[in-house]
Amino acid sequence: MSDRHDGSTIDLEKALVRYMVERKLSRRELLERIAAVGSAAALAPIIAACSTAGATPSPAASASAAPPPSAAPTASPSPTPVPSPETELNILNWTDYLADEVIKSFEAKYKVKVTQSFFSTTDEMYAKLGDDGGDYDISFPISVDVPNMIAKGTIAKLDKSLLTNIKNLGTEWANPGYDLGNTYSVPYMWWTTGVGYDPARLGGEAPTSSKALWDKRWSQHISMLDDWQEVFGLTLIQLGHSANTDDAAELDEALALLKEQKPLVRTYSTDTIGTMTSGDIWIGHIWGADRFAIQETIPDFAYFIPEEGGVKGSDTVATFSGSPHPIAAQLFINHLLDAEQSAANTNLIYYMGPNAAAKEFIDPAILDDPTINPDQEIVDKLEELLALDQAVRDEYLSRWQELRG
Repeated sequence: MSDRHDGSTIDLEKALVRYMVERKLSRRELLERIAAVGSAAALAPIIAACSTAGATPSPAASASAAPPPSAAPTASPSPTPVPSPETELNILNWTDYLADEVIKSFEAKYKVKVTQSFFSTTDEMYAKLGDDGGDYDISFPISVDVPNMIAKGTIAKLDKSLLTNIKNLGTEWANPGYDLGNTYSVPYMWWTTGVGYDPARLGGEAPTSSKALWDKRWSQHISMLDDWQEVFGLTLIQLGHSANTDDAAELDEALALLKEQKPLVRTYSTDTIGTMTSGDIWIGHIWGADRFAIQETIPDFAYFIPEEGGVKGSDTVATFSGSPHPIAAQLFINHLLDAEQSAANTNLIYYMGPNAAAKEFIDPAILDDPTINPDQEIVDKLEELLALDQAVRDEYLSRWQELRG
């Protein structure tokens, strides 16, 4: 109940209601004013108006003053509108690494003109990107290089409010060791490293372990990758250790095993397609995706992930601190995370993406190929190569030089 006051006393409660009604001011707005300027300043106009008019309203005024409105239900907050992207987007890419329809659908959806430039080696890519991405908005750094690019300030932090499709990533890709929480990059495509061989050259044998690369029967017909981290990774896993170990004794054990193998190895090469199709190599350490190109020359060429486990790698997609079109870049990354767009890229290049939602749109022949889409039991045995601290890296490199010297 409100008390009645004489004319010299302010009925603040009624005055407050009248003031709010006349000015269409909500309680929330009034509270915001009080929070911003203080109660004295916020209520001063009300007190002044009431003092001038007197405490007792006239019948007409009483009739015109509406009772306090009942509290309206709180409305759900409106979704934050997607900011308008810039009209251009510049991509630095491997050749044939994005499906044409993915580019076209992005251009149509956002009215953005996409321009692609290409590189043929990772060294060329990083030279073009420089310290801030150069004139490029999007590129595809290898996961192992991401930590260094973050430390240098090359890669820009992702705006997760624009990446609504990031929920499509498989759980095993939600928190990769090279970029915790996918804060600066998103995995794009992944592959395995394993063993490829010509069944006819091996007399019909079908090995399942990386130990086949140490088999003296294939002496001088064995190839290994000319990549220190891949070679040590495969050897360490065969020995039951982590591919990213920092234990000097485990590295020495791996080096000793590689020295035993060296007289059997014909070549160390990163051109696994040319090496395996030369006719001199019967079995080799290769990147799994190269199998398809090799099969154009050797139709029966086979590939397996070692039963003791193997190495997986991935390309990421990232935008850069110097991106000239940052909104378009974030929206393009989100576009790549769309299930159908991700599947279109997989169907083009025969790499599995990390997009769990994309599987229903991927060519069944790809999904049914265990060398591209391994069973979970195999996936659980795969280990991603990580960026190593410089001191640990030096331990690997010194042993690699000793092996290759």
